[in-house]
Amino acid sequence: MPESCEIICLGDIILDTYCDGLVERISPEAPIPILKVESDKKKDLGGSGNVARNITAARNKCHLISIVGDDNNAEILRQLCKRTEELTFDLVVDKTRCTTVKQRFVSGNQQILRVDSESKENISNRIEDKIFKRFLKKLKYVNVVIISDYKKGMLTKSLLKKIIDTCRVEKKIVIVDPKDKDFSIYSNANIITPNQKELFEATEPDLNVSDYSVEKLSKKIIKQYGFDTVITTRSSDGISVVNKNTKILHLPSRAKEVFDVSGAGDTVVSYIASGIVRKLSLTDSVKEANEAAGIAVGRFGTTRVFREEIENRINKNSKICKLNELIEQIKVNKYKRIGFTNGCFDLIHQGHIDYLKQSSEKCDFFILALNSDSSVRKIKGFSRPIVDQNERSEILAHYDFIDKIIIFNEKTPLNIIKKIKPQFLFKGDDYKISQVVGAKEIERWGGKVVLIKCIKGKSTSKIIERIKNGT
Repeated sequence: MPESCEIICLGDIILDTYCDGLVERISPEAPIPILKVESDKKKDLGGSGNVARNITAARNKCHLISIVGDDNNAEILRQLCKRTEELTFDLVVDKTRCTTVKQRFVSGNQQILRVDSESKENISNRIEDKIFKRFLKKLKYVNVVIISDYKKGMLTKSLLKKIIDTCRVEKKIVIVDPKDKDFSIYSNANIITPNQKELFEATEPDLNVSDYSVEKLSKKIIKQYGFDTVITTRSSDGISVVNKNTKILHLPSRAKEVFDVSGAGDTVVSYIASGIVRKLSLTDSVKEANEAAGIAVGRFGTTRVFREEIENRINKNSKICKLNELIEQIKVNKYKRIGFTNGCFDLIHQGHIDYLKQSSEKCDFFILALNSDSSVRKIKGFSRPIVDQNERSEILAHYDFIDKIIIFNEKTPLNIIKKIKPQFLFKGDDYKISQVVGAKEIERWGGKVVLIKCIKGKSTSKIIERIKNGT
């Protein structure tokens, strides 16, 4: 890897592990569930490591600086870092501490227990000096420095002051993701990104939450600690931005469903930094980060959100994809509940929209297989479709409740269904389950056919008939 990088991420690295299984009974020894393990432990970069890997997912080069113990878990973290493209790293060994590990035991995508192994004592002056020297060595290559604080003892008050003061002199942007209730230790950072709970705990814990109170507290800490901007993540209430020039921005949440907030803050700070490096305005950077957070909270565990996914959400036409692209996206993102439907959707009407919206609400990732022009002709004759496949797909791509559109030429979508294996197969209630193409297949792998109640009297054929009759 070259020396050059665009972003330094400095902070507490964590090894996230997951043990998946089934809970079918309670222990006779104590009132606790028994987890029957079904898969080996999954291992991921957590803490500052998750920030770093999301920076690379946003297509930026990153250099990660952190501390580890002298143990096997440290070696696992090194290997995970090595496998992450566009990531270089300095993992400073501190023999007086253990590598931070969070072990999550999971059943049915729900955590039933978390076990933490960690040292939280402040690092020694010797280790601090070593970290600062490695930071200075890389500083000339970067535009932005992220401080990812998980309160594990690495980011001492003296180290933070040296880093922030140096960055101010060198005109580097410092973004802080805080964990300490005392925000004074981050004084003079350019941007601080607390979540709503952290903001209130650091200022006025008893104050009622509102847009106004978030603005008030943000202005207070800007004045008190010399920040330029406060970006507060607010879960279902979205993101609020307040800067010293009194510019205020409230963005609603972009999450379809909040499934797991683990690492959502990491995703936000990564995409804000990425936007700044790419010379986006702060507003556009935060909008992109908000989209990324909306994706992250819909998945289980800490996760990477790729820039292509953000672009897909922003550019509706990019929803239209090929089968191999769709399969790859499903493989990477491991969506909890995939829903699928198909149809011609010629002369789109109220009945279509109601049906698609109802279907989308019952899943996390909704796929529409659209009959191509040749496929429509096979089913409905040479007078159809009225609207060609490009127009139909482009119109449908602008509806937020559809995640992906794939155009197929066959008479039925059976081949697509077999390859993507959705959890839900949707069809109108004018069908019987036995008539639904793919019903047998989906039931075979534990999926479900769902018949959606349709608005009576709404159909493309009836619209065409009315046009012909002049009614």
